[in-house]
Amino acid sequence: MVEQASRVPSVSINTLCLEPGGFEAHVVTVVQVGATAISPEREEIAACGSSRAAQILRDAGLSVVTLTHRAFGYTTSAEAAKQRRRLDETIDLAHAIGASSVCLTSGPRGELSWKEAALRFADEIAPSVEHARTAGVSLGLEPTSHLYADVSIAHRLADAVTLARAAKINVGLDLFPCWMDSDIEDAIAAAGPLCAFVQVSDYVLGDRGLPCRAVPGDGSVPLGRLIRLILATGYRGPFDIEVIGARLLAEGRAVGLRRAMARVQQWIKSEMP
Repeated sequence: MVEQASRVPSVSINTLCLEPGGFEAHVVTVVQVGATAISPEREEIAACGSSRAAQILRDAGLSVVTLTHRAFGYTTSAEAAKQRRRLDETIDLAHAIGASSVCLTSGPRGELSWKEAALRFADEIAPSVEHARTAGVSLGLEPTSHLYADVSIAHRLADAVTLARAAKINVGLDLFPCWMDSDIEDAIAAAGPLCAFVQVSDYVLGDRGLPCRAVPGDGSVPLGRLIRLILATGYRGPFDIEVIGARLLAEGRAVGLRRAMARVQQWIKSEMP
């Protein structure tokens, strides 16, 4: 067995980076840019069918890092019951295609205070947490920009860690919304043991229109330092490239994603303890 400390993290491509299309077309693109792992959306796997998707992945030689689920609503009992059914379906899809995790956000808090919402979220998601544990799939809660308050209450990494601990789930460490957190160093240290995956992109100061993610290395996010901090926690899981927006489109998806992979792989290599 490979020791965790010596394992070199893999780099995957999130299909949110890609031109809208079916799962098979996304797999072809990911292989063409040279990646060995992919992170698809729930809807594209459901549309393709999990058995067919699993065969496509085997034929392409791709592993699956995470399956994007999006928000888990919980502000009413009826909504939570509906959301548990949907999340359980996503967990089953993830298990069927060999995904190691499901990426989700918490859902909005409505009229609840933050603490009330955190308790409600943890309580309502608990049956699905057990379902995921049985299926061998991690639930990775990611932080999101405060502009997405309609899908999340966790906008700082520290809040995502607090919420994940309350719900007994993992963290999906998307660096884009949290790299400027005042306590990012401490938050990364706390998130490391809970981390299911890391998502990487950059930001060019002055960009205002979302989504405004840039190829890693093209902006102001200190990604080398942040990756060093993440690796220092002992994390050796996957780094998922999630670049969305006009900059990637202007350059061309394939060209930009190849550059993104090369840069992230170089940072990992140079920052490994």
